[in-house]
Amino acid sequence: MPAPVPVYEPRTPDDPPLIGGYRVLARIGAGGMGRVYLATTQSGRKLAIKVVRPEFAEDPEFRRRFQQEIAAAQRVQSFYTAPVIDAHADGPQPWLATAHVPGPSLAQTVVELGPLPEATVRAVFAGVAEALQAVHAAGVVHRDLKPSNVLLAPDGPRVIDFGIARAADTTPLTRTGMRIGSPQYMAPEQALGRPSTPAVDMFALAGVVLFAATGRTPFGEGPAEAVLFRVVHEEPVLDGCPDGLRDLVERCLAKDPADRPTPRDVLDALEVGTDPPGAGWLPEDVTRRLPAYSAEPPRPMGPPTSGPGFDPVPVPPAGAPVPAAAPVPAVRLLLLALAAAGVVIVVLAAALVVLRPWERDAPGAAAHRPPESLPAAHESSTATQTAGPDLGGPSRPAPGGVGAQLGHYANVNLASGYAINLSDDPKHPKASRGGEDLRYDGTLWGDRLSVLAPGQPGGYEACRDNTRYADYLGDDYLVKGKRICVTTESGLVGLVEVRGTGDKPSAYLAFDLTVWQGVPPTPGG
Repeated sequence: MPAPVPVYEPRTPDDPPLIGGYRVLARIGAGGMGRVYLATTQSGRKLAIKVVRPEFAEDPEFRRRFQQEIAAAQRVQSFYTAPVIDAHADGPQPWLATAHVPGPSLAQTVVELGPLPEATVRAVFAGVAEALQAVHAAGVVHRDLKPSNVLLAPDGPRVIDFGIARAADTTPLTRTGMRIGSPQYMAPEQALGRPSTPAVDMFALAGVVLFAATGRTPFGEGPAEAVLFRVVHEEPVLDGCPDGLRDLVERCLAKDPADRPTPRDVLDALEVGTDPPGAGWLPEDVTRRLPAYSAEPPRPMGPPTSGPGFDPVPVPPAGAPVPAAAPVPAVRLLLLALAAAGVVIVVLAAALVVLRPWERDAPGAAAHRPPESLPAAHESSTATQTAGPDLGGPSRPAPGGVGAQLGHYANVNLASGYAINLSDDPKHPKASRGGEDLRYDGTLWGDRLSVLAPGQPGGYEACRDNTRYADYLGDDYLVKGKRICVTTESGLVGLVEVRGTGDKPSAYLAFDLTVWQGVPPTPGG
């Protein structure tokens, strides 16, 4: 049997390698609300994680509603929904993780393979109705039910993204013309800007079923305004709808919400049992495609070069020479710096050959666009530091015996895209160029990071003896009270005591830092 054709996009250098402690494997897709990633837990369970676009995340009302919808969505219990596993509404970019459904969307299937047989359409009708029954029982209205939000798993349909559209209802984007929802599946009351009740989902369900059966929508295509006019004022076109389903579809498309059936009414009318459809419910041409959704995802395109968001690549000042494309932003920054200083191309090439920044081990070391300003540091450092310029590389050994405290830095604010070296001035981070001792981009990066257990005594010995090293730590470890050890290649040891994270005016990690002299590396070793 030939290998399945890949259905997911590789993770790109601009995608986050980690979201909330979950390892990102590939891209699933993107939509108006954000980008969706395939990720995995430590135990190997696959997740679909939606990262909300920054435009929505900047609005406090969106965050408030998003948190409410998460809480409600977590109460939804149905075989026909993708359950919410985890979520985070307070970080720089909110995200929502659900169980991964190994199957294509109804939209993709019909577009690529054509309408589905009546038996399959009937199973979709019943499965989605049962999902909506559970969604409504939890106090949630989907608001954006459409074929792309119905996934075709081997054992039945699954509804995804329920309730998320409500969080965006009052954001500045939607108030100034950006519409959340698909006009072809909107109910008349939605088109008129009236409150959405569970009845809007029943109207959308009819459109989904007609699309599955015919490949067409009840009110046609075209400009959104024209479609919405027909939704409000004209009757649906149901040509090609199976006779056994036509009456029920027509009832769901009633203009008056009060005249539409409930999910329970639909299930009773379809006379379906309580068992899922099981294997064989999909036609063979769809079933042949299913293994690709459980196959090993494509390998990432390269090491991460930016944080978990949609920030553009840093742009050089007007008039500055534009360097050739480079494997990582660290190289771009090096080229910009040298070119601005008037160094000739030969020296640029030599610097790249000598430094080879693309060969550094730590992923995610690239700089973001620098924030407009950094959180003020109000407390002075009591550190004894080694003088010398910051060259963007790892710390150098400092004088003093092994275990000697070299400094304590209170309330360090490390902004996203910035980094520090333990032997320099941690109170004043610099834009990351790769290879520094601590780098932050929503994830904390370092050569050797380890976490102290709650209640475990802190100090040099505790960090020295904790060898459960990691290259990066995600959101779960960047909360107030967590203590993180960092050991540098030069032998310095640091203890990061996390104060928390913030996002005003830019994303940052706040912590106290203590630095000790560790065991210097053996010369030539």
